[in-house]
Amino acid sequence: MFLPQIKTAIPGPQSLLYAQKLALIESSGITYLSDKFPVFWQKANGINIWDIDDNCFLDLNSAFGVAGPGHGNASEAVREQALNLIHGMGDVHPPKVKVDFMEKLIEILPANLNKIILSCNGSDACESALKTMQVYTKKSGIIAFEYGYHGLGYGALDLTHKPHFRKPFEQRLSGPTFHAPYPSCEEELAKSLKIIKEIIENNKNILGGIIVEPIQGRGGVIVPPKGFLKELRNLCDKNDLLLILDEIYTGFGRTGKMFAFEHENIIPDLLCLGKTIGGGLPLSICVGSSEIMSAWGKSNGEAIHTSTFLGNPLACAAGLHILNELQSKNWPALIDERGQYFKDKLQTLKSPFIKEIRGKGLMLGIELVKDLNTNEPFTDLANHFTEECLQRGLIVLTSGKAGHVISLSPPFMIQKETIDFVIEQFQEIFINLNKTVQKFGI
Repeated sequence: MFLPQIKTAIPGPQSLLYAQKLALIESSGITYLSDKFPVFWQKANGINIWDIDDNCFLDLNSAFGVAGPGHGNASEAVREQALNLIHGMGDVHPPKVKVDFMEKLIEILPANLNKIILSCNGSDACESALKTMQVYTKKSGIIAFEYGYHGLGYGALDLTHKPHFRKPFEQRLSGPTFHAPYPSCEEELAKSLKIIKEIIENNKNILGGIIVEPIQGRGGVIVPPKGFLKELRNLCDKNDLLLILDEIYTGFGRTGKMFAFEHENIIPDLLCLGKTIGGGLPLSICVGSSEIMSAWGKSNGEAIHTSTFLGNPLACAAGLHILNELQSKNWPALIDERGQYFKDKLQTLKSPFIKEIRGKGLMLGIELVKDLNTNEPFTDLANHFTEECLQRGLIVLTSGKAGHVISLSPPFMIQKETIDFVIEQFQEIFINLNKTVQKFGI
């Protein structure tokens, strides 16, 4: 593990050159390009990233939460698999490693979560859950949550709330999807539950389930009050609805438990998983009970829900390796301890614009507001903070309804000494930005 080593201006000359090349060949709506972003990655190991100018960075977001056990952790398993079989025919002539991976996954899940649909990304897993809900309940209506994020495929996009993602495509979003408030504190819990109950009461004939993130990720690292998931579980049981948990981000140790639903001692009907499990390769999962999954019926040789890369051998080999790592190294317990240390250190940061430090395990957020009395989001400050971090070799992201939350989800092996270094850098950045705000405004 290395601390940042910055050798050029950021972005460096090679990154600037590749930004120009990318602008010529990629749709302008995909990658954000400016004179300060991005840096182009060349290699990675553990918690470190090297760009094409040979600058070394600390990845404090695990590349969108994917590199939980560290960049390159599964590379040897993938290399060995690649020497034998790179691609199979997942639903026709499946690779052996697909079965090995699925058997291992079932071992660590609750007993009633025992039937799996594999796919390639989080959006796919959520759409598998949507389809499963419909074939089982014969109902297509679903309750999702404000500022929840479940992906951008058309099925998943209908669940995702943020208008920025939805508005251009609203005419093709079929629903029916109802978005309820996601509670962030005890005071909001009763209001949220009241609205959910009203939605259920008024739409019993069409509702099949509720989908929820145990902790909202892209929504701003929102941790709901204790008891929220249990209340949803009870409402689903009472009204014959399926409870679908989207643990694409929170699953596999990220919050200090193997799965975030363990914090409330509940079990979902359907569970969506991804990110960490692929070790950097595209792999996601929808898992449910035999009873629910049996609603699909048996394949007659032409599966009605499948994909070309279902059960890809390289991804399954990586997933099998990651599962063994999580168990053998007891990552969830270590994440819980290191996450608490990181959170405690974040609490020492001094800035008049920090409203709250929140999160569980190594899924943490710093919410920035212009005024603690009005709680107006301070998006510009969050953007400047991100830019200043990159200049110092720290890769962070923003999240939240206005992009005003600094999101931190580093690889699990981050050490206390590295956390101390990060906190020092954060405090220096806040001191400089606080002066800038006071003098010039942002």
